[in-house]
Amino acid sequence: MNLPRLIVADEVRRGRAPDGLTLVYALKRAGINMKLFLCARDEADVYLLKSCLDEPLVVLDTYTCGSAKNMKNLFQAAADPSALNLVLVSLGKREEDGIQLRPDAMELVQTLSCGIVPVFSAAAAAMLTSNIAMSVLSSFEAAEGGEDRVKGVIFTSVRTPREYQLLEQDYGRRTPILSLGYIPRDLERQPFTLQDLYNPATATRVLQLKSAGMQLAFAVNQIEWQILDALGRLCQEWSPPQEIRTSSKNLRVAIVGDRALSLEGRNGAELFRLLGCEPVDYDPWRDVFPMDAEVIYFPHSMGCFYAEKLLEHEPFRRGIMQSIAANRLVFVNGASAPLFGRHFISPDGEKHKALGVFPFHGAYSPLKGESDLHRVEIRCTADSFITRKEEKLRGYALDYVHISNPGNLVPSLMAYRDIRRNTELGSSGWVKGYCFITDLEIDLWSNVDFVNRWLALRKR
Repeated sequence: MNLPRLIVADEVRRGRAPDGLTLVYALKRAGINMKLFLCARDEADVYLLKSCLDEPLVVLDTYTCGSAKNMKNLFQAAADPSALNLVLVSLGKREEDGIQLRPDAMELVQTLSCGIVPVFSAAAAAMLTSNIAMSVLSSFEAAEGGEDRVKGVIFTSVRTPREYQLLEQDYGRRTPILSLGYIPRDLERQPFTLQDLYNPATATRVLQLKSAGMQLAFAVNQIEWQILDALGRLCQEWSPPQEIRTSSKNLRVAIVGDRALSLEGRNGAELFRLLGCEPVDYDPWRDVFPMDAEVIYFPHSMGCFYAEKLLEHEPFRRGIMQSIAANRLVFVNGASAPLFGRHFISPDGEKHKALGVFPFHGAYSPLKGESDLHRVEIRCTADSFITRKEEKLRGYALDYVHISNPGNLVPSLMAYRDIRRNTELGSSGWVKGYCFITDLEIDLWSNVDFVNRWLALRKR
């Protein structure tokens, strides 16, 4: 089996939009047939690239996927054998003496058995930039499975062609690894937040990124696009992972607002398809409510930006309430949860009436950025139609979503803890009929048996 694949790891820089976003958009505009995967990215990156590329993407998470087997199955299910399957991951942050590498890039190299192209920010002196680059290359070479995995490097924040020429000469004297070009400093952009991207007044920032990408794509002798594509196609042979064995469910799964609103990527759709289901996108403002769907999935999304509008849309409201009354399988993940309580408070402090399915109150806090997410381990504390006591899942706790006063009538089914501090953080997970909701962002791939057992409740 052949799957052309390559990892691009861009340096994280404070006060600047990630250069990898510009690079990916430019790669697409340069005519390279590409399938995009993201890893260790801010939620704003996910939404921004979906908006720019106007196509589905998949989010690989080295922690929440649960195992290398699950990650390889997800990658294999979503990959396109005819395209360059590109994984964009954060390399790490610059420190005084180098870059503090994130473990995700190393893990991806090992799990996907493919090459990597780091993207470095140019410092004031060519020698200093070369020193940092060589330090990172040595770290990859020393890591298990990292031998000969660095296929080339790209430099960014370069002021002039002359500066790049000096940098390339100094770097080239030290290593045979290719320099594939550079991104000029004048193509750098200010960082984006989800608030910027959802707000119509500032959403033009998407156009700023597209403009930078277009300039980079069509600049002469800037980036060696064809070589970058060829490096991915040199690594085609793919060793299939251990197969996930399940019986085909043959169910129709409606994914609410997935293309426009979800921050999960297409992960859920790929898992449902792997389990024998037919995933279909449901856009509440364009499509008729899918009353023929046996399963309805609400992915984690930025509910605070569209909740009021959605709840005022009568066809949606009527359809979801009828589906719950008919005991269809409904799974509500992450920031979609407050829609199902009695009321919720938007980030501006206004109170809104919700669906009233559960007796709790929800609230959305203003967004702060990357610190809003915390990796957690989730433990099921009781048996139910969807949970088994002591069963484990993985995901994220969201600082900007709050559930209060759920009452004793609907006890929680899960507890979760911060894996870094090894401390218990709280409880989540409530059911009514066959409707399950959680204010955590659960990665469905972290426990495929959990999802498979849930789908088996609905026979066709």
